[in-house]
Amino acid sequence: LVFHARENASTKIMVSVMFIEKGTTNVFINSVGTGFVSERPGIIITARHLLELSLINAQEQKNEIIKTNPKFDFEYVFMGTIVTDKAWVKFPLSLVVTGEKGTLKDMMALRANAQTMEMARMVDDAFNPNPLRILMRTSKLADAKIGEVVYISGFAPSTAEYMDKDDKPVPVYLSLINHTFVAEVEALLPEMPGQKTGVRTIYQLRNHAEPGFSGGKVMNREGEIIGMTIAISQEKNFIFAISSKDIKDFLKENKLK
Repeated sequence: LVFHARENASTKIMVSVMFIEKGTTNVFINSVGTGFVSERPGIIITARHLLELSLINAQEQKNEIIKTNPKFDFEYVFMGTIVTDKAWVKFPLSLVVTGEKGTLKDMMALRANAQTMEMARMVDDAFNPNPLRILMRTSKLADAKIGEVVYISGFAPSTAEYMDKDDKPVPVYLSLINHTFVAEVEALLPEMPGQKTGVRTIYQLRNHAEPGFSGGKVMNREGEIIGMTIAISQEKNFIFAISSKDIKDFLKENKLK
């Protein structure tokens, strides 16, 4: 990667939505995606479907659980994590707004609280780094052209499983994939007649990514954000990213610029 893209890749944020049994601290679903700071400090942009798909899963589990526990219910919270070489720094996030339902505005804005932002403003240096300073590093949005080299960055938990003595699958966490792939803009997919997506442009990128990269930034050589990953082809050879124009529109419509 060129210098600016490599530097900005390190500022991505892992976003989790955790579903908790009401009245307890029991987390029964924890979905992970990727996000980035918008044009305003402390405002994190990520993919809307991180929440939508998790809500469907949570409701399905609730429908099963209430058969034996009629009082069961859940709530969900968001958490941001800054991953460094030395530590994982977690902080709470609150939901600000989601992209309009019934459209492909697969975006969601989250906000770090006042206490977190107060800590983020504390200066740091090489001897005393402040990981939360990332929340002050706002993004610059730019357009991309067909044939342009871009960089897809994100997080994706990697798991495996084995069968226990009762022949039941046991999931095992292996590692957190923290990577930036080099890709190429292969096509611009504007809204097609008769197929109203509600967005201006989707970039089709050729190379690889992982499912957890949803909500992650796609950058040009200068480290500017040209789009956000929202989908991956079945064989993971093509990535689809909502354009910077649509991210700008989303921020403007919701007074987040």
